[in-house]
Amino acid sequence: MAENKVKTLYSIQALRAIAAGSVVFYHVLKMMVHNGEYTFHVPNAGASGVDLFFVISGFIMIYTCSESFGNSGATALFVRRRFIRIAPTYWLYTSIVVLLLAFFPALFSSTTFHWNSVISSYLFLLSEIRENDIGTLLQTGWTLCYEIYFYIIFAILLNVPRKYFLPTCGSLFLTGYFLGLAVELPIWLSVVSNPILFEFLLGAILALVFLRGQHLSRPIAIAAIILGVCTILLVSKAPFGQWSRVIIWGLPGAAILFGAVSLEQLGLRFPKILVSLGGSSYTLYLSHTLLLPLTGKLWVKLSLAQWLPAEVLFLVAFTASIVTGHVLYLIIERPLTYWISSHIWAKRSSSSVEAEHRKISG
Repeated sequence: MAENKVKTLYSIQALRAIAAGSVVFYHVLKMMVHNGEYTFHVPNAGASGVDLFFVISGFIMIYTCSESFGNSGATALFVRRRFIRIAPTYWLYTSIVVLLLAFFPALFSSTTFHWNSVISSYLFLLSEIRENDIGTLLQTGWTLCYEIYFYIIFAILLNVPRKYFLPTCGSLFLTGYFLGLAVELPIWLSVVSNPILFEFLLGAILALVFLRGQHLSRPIAIAAIILGVCTILLVSKAPFGQWSRVIIWGLPGAAILFGAVSLEQLGLRFPKILVSLGGSSYTLYLSHTLLLPLTGKLWVKLSLAQWLPAEVLFLVAFTASIVTGHVLYLIIERPLTYWISSHIWAKRSSSSVEAEHRKISG
């Protein structure tokens, strides 16, 4: 099977860094209230980084696999790459949480060790990890349950011509949504009924438009980004439901993404630091949820909240999360994924292995 030859989009890497950073921003503020003994209202706009991630995911899957639809072996290759990219790193950080729950349960305020939650988390399935709280043991892992469901559908639809992807994928998402309205689905299956899945479809639509050579002009691209950011910041206080999330965060995220890739197409170069941090965004996204609670507890134990303003804790926690995430990416995620990909592709040349690793990391 001929591999797709696509241009690397540095705007996507930069957006990954921004999406992960916004989620860290949100979780740092929550940590300061829940663990750091500070009192203030926590705005939820930072959580929209998840929605931007979903739009990016839909875009990049179509962008990198656009010529693979209907090709022999496309599904197996896609599944292999996604598995290497997602599973090992996620399982590593999930295992840390499981070990802490098993041997140091006092570190957790409400989460307890249950085999159902442990097994479900490893299988990328939602479960009730605590009373009235659906997710995975790793705090941000719940989003991967939706990613995996999208990957399953995408892998299956790689067997048909590309023109059938959008109507078929959209129909499956709609069927799942109406199924959830008609019957009470088990928790692990509830992902199929959540409208947030349509954010993947938004990204896929934009990718198909972009691949046809269409993009926004510079003024409109800048306006789309500004409008998207302002909408997220100003409308986030609106009544929050499943569909409203897609509207007030998903659509603006799509506008930001298309504006960014359009500007890159027009020659704009994105800051190298954002591009670099985009590479480590996955590790940052997973690891910061382990670091932040410990930072807050240590801050309180040292009584720093009594004589230092909240801004100091924010700077310390946010900076520590970014730096730690990038370091862990360099010493764990990147070598781990390269080692797995090189062993799977052991009979290929070193240059082919390196090229495969770059595709997996995308």
